[in-house]
Amino acid sequence: MYGDMLDVSGGAAPPLGKKQENLLAAILRGVPVLGHDNEARPLAEEEARRLLRAAPVPALAPSAEETAELNRTRPRVLHAVVGPEARRTGYVHGLPCHGVPPLLRAAAAAARAPLVLRVVYGASTEVPLRALSYVLPAVRMAARLTGSGHPGCHVQVVLAGPLSGRLNALCEERVAEQTELLGHCLQRLLCFLGPVAHSVYRTAAPPRVLEALTELVAALPAEGRARILCRLDGKGGARHEEQTLRYAAAHVLVHDRAHDRTRVPLVLRHGTPAPADPAVIDVGSLQERHFHEVRRWFAASTGADDPGALVLTRHSVPPYTMARGGDLALRDFLDGRDHEEEPLAAAARHDLRQLWDLLPPGPLRQILDAPVAAAR
Repeated sequence: MYGDMLDVSGGAAPPLGKKQENLLAAILRGVPVLGHDNEARPLAEEEARRLLRAAPVPALAPSAEETAELNRTRPRVLHAVVGPEARRTGYVHGLPCHGVPPLLRAAAAAARAPLVLRVVYGASTEVPLRALSYVLPAVRMAARLTGSGHPGCHVQVVLAGPLSGRLNALCEERVAEQTELLGHCLQRLLCFLGPVAHSVYRTAAPPRVLEALTELVAALPAEGRARILCRLDGKGGARHEEQTLRYAAAHVLVHDRAHDRTRVPLVLRHGTPAPADPAVIDVGSLQERHFHEVRRWFAASTGADDPGALVLTRHSVPPYTMARGGDLALRDFLDGRDHEEEPLAAAARHDLRQLWDLLPPGPLRQILDAPVAAAR
């Protein structure tokens, strides 16, 4: 598996300066890389250096100023999103297999484009309170970047409930209600956490998007279909094979087709619009590593570019769904239910601890209550 991780496409890159290579290798050394299983293998320094030497960099005008900006930006971004502090205090776990090259590309692109840290929520008929913790790693990354002097960082939240709920045959009215509730609460939390620029978008699901999903799935060879079904078995909430494949294809459209005619339309619900043509780093739960790999397989079957950067948080159960073994619903929390009244699954306890460390239940409920009451 990890031999494959080192096969970097795109050709040889211009060599980094020795000082820059040493700096980036020091940040990447020890970053956990997660494959199909649950074991995290720390990135060795030799592997990090091989990836750094192989990764192509954006073509920049050969001016000293632009080269200096690139050399400042790359380590700032890597340190903020996967560095030791991010992993120790920011609820960041590491990277997916094949995750280093796209992260290096995004870090380099951030020297000449705004940087967007994107968090995507799937559909739920009952959103748990811990869903609010899903944005915290991205917010902390943005704060570290701002503190290091990096300008123009934006946290973008995408509520994909309308699309993924339809694909998974969930009650659309219930999904819409829960999506609206989550959006209002995220807006209140993000405003409180400020001053990071942010946006909360909701997906739409017009016929052309559903047709594009069908076309993506139809383009898969039989071997590719079987490979995806094996990798995603029991993940994502799908109930049959075609549903699983279409749900996987939806990840391609949401994450990788921003400039394509088949892109998923986004409707701004809260905050300020995300900047145009940004460098994007997705911030997602551990389950997203499987979908990141599947997006690579879709790209290979269609000739598209490989997926972009993904940093994995420590959310072991998708935080927009109720954890088996006990969880606390967002609506129940707002209605006054105490989180200690019922047993919680370990995943729920860990995620909620991120919220409680930031805001105890009482102050958090006060921050969230007003707009939610207005939205009922």
